[in-house]
Amino acid sequence: MVDDRWWRGMDAVVAERIGGNGRVLDIGCGDGGFVERLCARGIDAIGVDPRAPVHPRLIAEVVEDVGAIGEFDAVSAVMALHHTKLDVVVAAIRQLLRPGGQLFVYEFAWEVYDARAEAWLAAHDSSAGDNSVARWRVEHAGLHTGVAVRTALATALELREESERPYLARMLGIAELEAEEQALIAAGALPAIGRWYVGRLPNGPEDGTDRLG
Repeated sequence: MVDDRWWRGMDAVVAERIGGNGRVLDIGCGDGGFVERLCARGIDAIGVDPRAPVHPRLIAEVVEDVGAIGEFDAVSAVMALHHTKLDVVVAAIRQLLRPGGQLFVYEFAWEVYDARAEAWLAAHDSSAGDNSVARWRVEHAGLHTGVAVRTALATALELREESERPYLARMLGIAELEAEEQALIAAGALPAIGRWYVGRLPNGPEDGTDRLG
């Protein structure tokens, strides 16, 4: 069974926004599950990931080293950008998007994890693992923060949408807990760790080059 916890629902959003015959590049595609789902919707999708398995639609490279593969109507990146050479990858995204092309990102702001999140995980995680704030910060210290990812995106593209999304429920792989987590985020009872962004590459100077920063 395909593990779609991180990109669940994104295929429908991408298909609706770009239409059924668009061309999409998925950065950090992993096993290619999201690429396959997009293809099933009639989209010409390919994925890039240095650990990608052998597959005709997957490229086992980092995106900045892929070379000439044309332009794309959209680029997606699901839980991937925090691992990358961020400025280099965002520059590559700009080169790969056609004018007016869109970027769809699901990320996490690991730095906002706190005692509230620790307690919520303790109440719902049957593995009884160590989800302490101290361990969390040690394990994630080498990754880009959510602030860094947003800043890089907002500097390079027009950020059209950004919202707070569940992360802890997806981390546990328990889909039915997402609504509870979302409600607690809205009430201020849990930190908003999951982040959703939709960006756009302007058509040109006349299309509004002011960037959110």
